[in-house]
Amino acid sequence: MSYFQCSFQSRALLTSVTLTVTLPFPSFDPLSPEISFDEIYRIEKKFKTLYLFHGAFADANSWFWFTRVMDYANRYGLAVVAPNVGNSFYANLRHGPAYWTFVSEELPRYVRTVFPLSEKRDDNFVAGFSMGGYGALKLALNKSEHYSAAISLSGVLDVVAAMKNPIHPIFNVNEYFGGINSLEGSHNDLFAQLQRLKQEGKSIPRLYIACGLDDNLYEMNKKFRDFALSNNVDLTFEEGPGGHTSDFWDHYIQRALEWLASV
Repeated sequence: MSYFQCSFQSRALLTSVTLTVTLPFPSFDPLSPEISFDEIYRIEKKFKTLYLFHGAFADANSWFWFTRVMDYANRYGLAVVAPNVGNSFYANLRHGPAYWTFVSEELPRYVRTVFPLSEKRDDNFVAGFSMGGYGALKLALNKSEHYSAAISLSGVLDVVAAMKNPIHPIFNVNEYFGGINSLEGSHNDLFAQLQRLKQEGKSIPRLYIACGLDDNLYEMNKKFRDFALSNNVDLTFEEGPGGHTSDFWDHYIQRALEWLASV
């Protein structure tokens, strides 16, 4: 496993940004003199990639501090790309940076230029927790031609309801989405975007959703589950004891990656 923390000048954000990238190079026995550098560092093909989104009041480091996602991803030969997006809700802010343009357009182009990452749809996935669970499904449903699967853990999946009753004044619907009326039914509304894909006959990524029984987002996760299943979407839903915690996310990201590798 190789671990990189990178900085680059983002055109979308108009500032220098940092992200974490891990690559699943195989381990080797350091006491074995027979193994060559060519054997260690030969890359037969570009890596499958998991884009990993963080939640509100957090950053990309949260995944690596509080879960063992690096170990789990390495087990399945996955590269990981984890950007920092602040409390942006993965949106182009009305009076701030264009985070949606960053994660949906610029980030994949940058990391594929610098690292040996596959561009194939079947090799690209996105996952996130809380706000990042919303961001993961938003990316997969809006860029369904580029991502074959998405994972949401304790996701804010009904963003319209969340913005009507925000947990903190910082989440101003006008700043993020131009108001409730502009948000509802738009590409930022997961329910509307999923229905749009169905009506247009486009491929929908496989979805994995998990939420704790004690999580205050549990009901909206069930609501999205029922909506997706009523539209015959390939969705796996899991629930179990736990709340909105890193312990829950650590357990279910393992299960999610097992699910991801099962096809």
